[in-house]
Amino acid sequence: MGWLYKFLLQVIEDKCCYKCDCSKCGSSEFRATLISKLKCYRIIPEIDKLSKFNDRNYFIAPTYKDLDAKTQLKIEEEISKELSKLKQAQITRLEEISDNYMDPILRCLFYEFSNQSDYLYSLLVGTPAGIYLKKMIDHFNSRCI
Repeated sequence: MGWLYKFLLQVIEDKCCYKCDCSKCGSSEFRATLISKLKCYRIIPEIDKLSKFNDRNYFIAPTYKDLDAKTQLKIEEEISKELSKLKQAQITRLEEISDNYMDPILRCLFYEFSNQSDYLYSLLVGTPAGIYLKKMIDHFNSRCI
């Protein structure tokens, strides 16, 4: 079991907000802590100045969108490696236990990288996570016509 799956389970168990576009907190705990788990996090320029914590000692900054394009690319490549390890049974389990008041957690994770969803999909083709993302992309595209 990879770290990403364990992290997503923990987020759900801890009842952290991971709602897409949350108007109250921006789901910053989920978004920033996810980034902090990546190996490339340590090489982000000026990371000590960018990092912020809340009263629960969770990261709340930086998030993916706060970072430059080169760093975002490294994040996409690293997260795709973790996403490609997810089995269909794990994806199904995450769907089943996601909070009823929020979108499924994997959908929210992919939403974080929506500006690069086609590139991320190209890294995940043939994996259960890739299939999941492709359905999201197709759904989005069907509504933009």
